Amino acid sequence: MEKTKLKSHYNNLLDSLKKLETIDINEKLDHLLYKDDYKNKENWLLGLAICDYGLSNNSLVDKTKALYIRLFKRNWNLYYSSFLDQEDYEFWFKLCERINDGFLDINYHKAYVERDYILENARRPFRNRSKSREYLLKGIELGDAACRAVYGYNLFFGARGEIENKEEGLKLIQEAKELGYDQAENCLLNIVFYTEEDNTYVLEKIKEQIESKEKESEKPYHLLAEYYLYREQNIEQALEVLHKGIEVNNPYSKYIFGINILNERLQGYTVEQGICLLEEAYEYGIIYAANWLGRYYYYIQAENHSLEKSIQWHERAKLYYFEDSLVELSLIYLYEEEVQDVEKGKIYLNWAVQEGNARAMSEKAHWLLNNENSDPKEVQSLLEDAMELGDSYAPYRLGRLYETGYFGEPDYYKAFELVKIAAERGHVYGLEMMGHYYRVGITSQEESDPEKAIEYLNKAIEMGSEYAQVEMAFCYEAGFGVEKNYVQAYDLFERAAVNGYIYAYNKLGYYEEDGLIGEKNPQKAFEYFQKAAEGENVEGYYNLGRAYKYTIGIPENPELALENYRKAAEFKYGEACIELALSYEDEYGGLSFDESKIMSYMLVAAEQGYPFAQYKVGCYYYYGLIENNREKALEWLSISCQSGYPYAALFLGDYYLYDAETDNNKAFEYYCIAEENGIVSEGLGVCYEYGIGVDENSQEAFRWYKFAAEKGSIGSKYRLGLAYKYGMGTEENLAESFVWFQDAAQEGNFHAQYHAAMMLLKGEGVEQDLNKAITLLLEIAEKGHIEAQFELGNCYLIGKGVEEDEVQAMAWYQKAAENGHEQSLKITGKRERRRR
Repeated sequence: MEKTKLKSHYNNLLDSLKKLETIDINEKLDHLLYKDDYKNKENWLLGLAICDYGLSNNSLVDKTKALYIRLFKRNWNLYYSSFLDQEDYEFWFKLCERINDGFLDINYHKAYVERDYILENARRPFRNRSKSREYLLKGIELGDAACRAVYGYNLFFGARGEIENKEEGLKLIQEAKELGYDQAENCLLNIVFYTEEDNTYVLEKIKEQIESKEKESEKPYHLLAEYYLYREQNIEQALEVLHKGIEVNNPYSKYIFGINILNERLQGYTVEQGICLLEEAYEYGIIYAANWLGRYYYYIQAENHSLEKSIQWHERAKLYYFEDSLVELSLIYLYEEEVQDVEKGKIYLNWAVQEGNARAMSEKAHWLLNNENSDPKEVQSLLEDAMELGDSYAPYRLGRLYETGYFGEPDYYKAFELVKIAAERGHVYGLEMMGHYYRVGITSQEESDPEKAIEYLNKAIEMGSEYAQVEMAFCYEAGFGVEKNYVQAYDLFERAAVNGYIYAYNKLGYYEEDGLIGEKNPQKAFEYFQKAAEGENVEGYYNLGRAYKYTIGIPENPELALENYRKAAEFKYGEACIELALSYEDEYGGLSFDESKIMSYMLVAAEQGYPFAQYKVGCYYYYGLIENNREKALEWLSISCQSGYPYAALFLGDYYLYDAETDNNKAFEYYCIAEENGIVSEGLGVCYEYGIGVDENSQEAFRWYKFAAEKGSIGSKYRLGLAYKYGMGTEENLAESFVWFQDAAQEGNFHAQYHAAMMLLKGEGVEQDLNKAITLLLEIAEKGHIEAQFELGNCYLIGKGVEEDEVQAMAWYQKAAENGHEQSLKITGKRERRRR
């Protein structure tokens, strides 16, 4: 038979029957009934022609009715039509309809259920559920048992658009059984299998039906195999039963066997065997076998990955209204560059939405969010409709949108409630996020809860979630809900990383870098950072750049450091932007100082909320890197301070103490903020010493100078030296004064160096050392210290520590005078006369 020539072939077959004697036709009929072999498709078509012939000449007998039932039993009609092209299928469908209607015309009531069956399982656009329902109800009205069983089954499970009514559904199936419909037992067994939790009872019922069926082909081996596979996890027993099912040509057994080979649950079989079994299952009318093959060819990452074959099988499933395949096809056409056809993808997706597919609604909302100028109301409506239909992803997606403020102001409580629905429906993302919410505490109504966090995360981990493994690792790091255990955390990060959660390599790198589970291992840290970067993880790029710059397990390589920083900065990764800004500022790796790049990179990080970057941007505006803008400087410094960066508070304290024309009292407030965050300077002491923003209190001033000096504050060391020298807030102690002046001087404080020099010059608090005193005075005098310049003039004038030299003395007086020193002006005669 040539392809697309079914009509011609069938008409020739029918014509040949018309030329035969009745006895010859009966002989063919008897042969077909005896052989009962419709795997031979010619036998099936011949049987249909015999039925057609019998209807047309009113020669139907009971044997013809029996043949009609055989032709439509065990999916033989779908088997015949599964690979027909659309032209042949249309002829086949209308032929089956005509013959079914012929049996209805002669009041053969069993034809009502077959009429329903062919309409329900028809390809696009031939399926007609409202019409098929009419046939079932008419059959029930006329007392047909098969229609009772099928309609009852639909009612029990709420299938085919029926409103679920388990009581009425079960009643109809029981009536069908009492009326002698043999398939009613199958309906009842399916109900037991899919609703009963008692494994012993389920196994007993399956075995009862297997023993009660005389024909091997009618025994529910597929249910027994599913029982062993999924309830008892008994692979050996399941295999034995599946082999029996395949021996008697049970298509469901082939389907189960095939998917378990391809998902590698059954070992010792080839991929080709699994694919072949699914192809055969599809041929017998198991449409979800086509969907499974479509998914297999798309999602498998091995050599069998094939977009072409995936599309081919999904197209076949789509023909039979398999909506998941319609959605899968839409996603392939929308997102796969190799075959991308956005318009076709959108048509398929809208098609699935119109058919009421919840997943399609979720996916359309996702597409709108990422690819078009989305209307929040349309997105919200799609996700709410999908959620109403029971979709588990939609409430998760909707919740996250409420969390981010997509519909207006962020609503964390609404987000929590919606994500919780997703979790209750078993969606892994919902379980993950509920674990996260309970770990960090998303709302005031729902604070963090260790017990609930661990419960949700464990459920997600059981479903294979790497995200949940990372979240659980955070719990072990902090001892949140579990005993603190860095080893356990490391193991979880490692499991997640190996399974493809690339971010986790960064955490492993930090553990090795910091030695959290043993000795520090910078080489291993580098390897992990490298793996994260190879996986195109943005934080991985940053860490790899950091490793090359700061020699973490690898020699310094400025070129590679900057290269990786730039990769991370392309994604506006804040810390990488900071590093690049500082690299341009320090001219690292041969870079030239570039004001615009420094500001632009640092501004990216500042706008992302990095306190250090906010502080630096404030400093840039204050000191005029590109422009002097005190208003912007104070704004960024204030933001940094509010973010908890203590050096910003310190800067603001210094500004209000030394530079601001008003509001000097604010200095004390900012110094207090800095101190609360662990940073102190001489600022608090100065405020207490001079009563700025607080009552004057020399003892408190001294206390803060000493506290800050001991913490390393250079300015405080100098001022502590002054306090001991003049007895401010403490008893005078020249020896202690010199110690602090000298300490501050060694760290570059001009004023402290001057005081230390003068004490060495005079022998106050320390043994006199004229040479050292003159050395110190010369050092700061040459840098512009006017008091040191004046004192050097005095030393040269009287020959103290140097040879007496009036010329040198006047030279130093001259320098001091030029810098405005009052006494030097008098000595040199350069003091300006008062204008009259």
